[in-house]
Amino acid sequence: MVGTATALLATVLLASGTPLISVGAGNALTLPAQRHGVRIDLGAGREPVWLLALQQAGVERRGLSLFRSDNGARSFRYIAPIQPDTSHHDRAELLAVGRDVAVVYSYESSSLSPSSRHDVYFQWWRYQSSSDTWTPEPAVRVFDSPNDKIAYSRALLARDSQGRLWIQAFRLEQNGRSTAVISVSTNNGSSFQAQPELDQVRRRGGGRLLSVGNKLVFVYGMHDGFEPARMRIRKDSDPLDTWEPVREAFPEGIYHGAALSAVADGQGGMHFVYKDESERLYYRRFDGSTFGPRTLLEDARDWAMQPATTRVGNTLYVFYNRLKSSTSTYELHARVLKNGTFSEPVVLDSQKTFKGYLNAVDVLPAGSTEVPCFFGNAADASSQGTVSRVAMAAQGGEEAPPPEEDDPPAPGALLFSDDFSSPVSRGLGAAWTVKGLWYAKNGRAISDLDGEDVALASPSACADCRVDAQVQHFSEDEAGVVLRAQGNARYTLLFLKNGRLQVRREVGSSVKVLGEASSGLSSSWDAVTLSFSARGSGPVELVASVNGQVRLTVVDSSSSALKGAGTAGLITPIAGVWFDAFRVHALEPDTVQP
Repeated sequence: MVGTATALLATVLLASGTPLISVGAGNALTLPAQRHGVRIDLGAGREPVWLLALQQAGVERRGLSLFRSDNGARSFRYIAPIQPDTSHHDRAELLAVGRDVAVVYSYESSSLSPSSRHDVYFQWWRYQSSSDTWTPEPAVRVFDSPNDKIAYSRALLARDSQGRLWIQAFRLEQNGRSTAVISVSTNNGSSFQAQPELDQVRRRGGGRLLSVGNKLVFVYGMHDGFEPARMRIRKDSDPLDTWEPVREAFPEGIYHGAALSAVADGQGGMHFVYKDESERLYYRRFDGSTFGPRTLLEDARDWAMQPATTRVGNTLYVFYNRLKSSTSTYELHARVLKNGTFSEPVVLDSQKTFKGYLNAVDVLPAGSTEVPCFFGNAADASSQGTVSRVAMAAQGGEEAPPPEEDDPPAPGALLFSDDFSSPVSRGLGAAWTVKGLWYAKNGRAISDLDGEDVALASPSACADCRVDAQVQHFSEDEAGVVLRAQGNARYTLLFLKNGRLQVRREVGSSVKVLGEASSGLSSSWDAVTLSFSARGSGPVELVASVNGQVRLTVVDSSSSALKGAGTAGLITPIAGVWFDAFRVHALEPDTVQP
């Protein structure tokens, strides 16, 4: 898997790191397994916003805070505190859900002792379009240390294919062992219910919880124990308390259980880069069931070496810090996995400094021009320094992987439905991923932004299926439904303000009108039921119906046709449009769909 062709690697954008934010120590970006940053697309032609949760450890009189960048992570500005107590060094993991950000934070340091202060909290940071910023909702305590006999730390956050939020953490016991605990929210983070403990390790634990396709995977280990890495897996369709038994993930173990960086591969598996107990850096791919053979990425052994990974389409970027000549002189390297082959390493920063734990966003959209990475830059691990940035030019030509899907649904099966009967003040509930602003009220889903409002039903992933929804846009602009949404690509059926129908293929900013026809209605003011089906993988047949009558059939036989499965949803560019009776069905074989 290791190649020698240097042509695979594009030009490095920065020869050395660019300082961004002052921090109290060179290891400010610990825990490496956590994702401290997210990238959020605000739509309407705006530059994406990057958010970074950072523990400053008293610098500028701040603790754990949220920072924002509007220029591609080239500079950041302070937004607000997450946990301002500088005497308690909490670290956060961030997860973008539409324009909102889910945050979990907990204590993390080089040592851990029992303490009643070491709890785990979840918090929503909601995007406010009127002020163009993020504001916090009250934090929810997920795990509580009732006294100084135990402690919780190293909290991780995942959102499964049904929109449920899972938080995993380790509980330090009085005897020095660590218990892997987990809790789930089925009401979009309003409360969490503790689930059966996952396992226990003999010393301080660490690991990674990740949602891959329709499964959750937990991979973990412990400090200084030289035990094989373990794992547990659960299917999202199983009862909440059901996990597969503990089994060995791979034999060599993970340094401290947490010296790793993992990202879903978009095909039901994951890319997994880790340092083993011998302090060498390796890569393995998880195929949804088991880990494949390991690939050595770096043979230089060092306690501080850590990886950070970003996936762009099918291409994986791996950043890591490598000891150069002494305990305080490191280089920052990168390698790229493309078409099954790793490039040779490239040096991104060779300044004579300590370069601490790295971090990066997990996934960037296909078409991204550069891939940034953040790292601690200081005289040594304990000295005050900065979080700095390097970036690589993206390889280009990355295609988004096919969407994740288990066995195909039974013909005619109802895959997902929502009548929006439960009021939701922000978003549409746990099953939905939204872009723009939405809320649910009086049995309707309602758009609330003049911009790009898109809502995708996470459990609706399918290829040959039909989406139905009632729509009313009051003769203003357009509104409709979506099928086969795959990253930044989708098929769209729109009910236009002139009363006509239009079927489009949209890939990023590129829009191809595949067909247009009359809706058969005398007015575009009234509510209508739109039905939109997709069938086939080459060519793709698309059928649009209004109130049960087929009005438009088109065939997409181009090389750009969206051939795989994707999610279904709602779309409009204006506020005040309402939707109801949302249904997604698998198609019956050999029948014409209305």
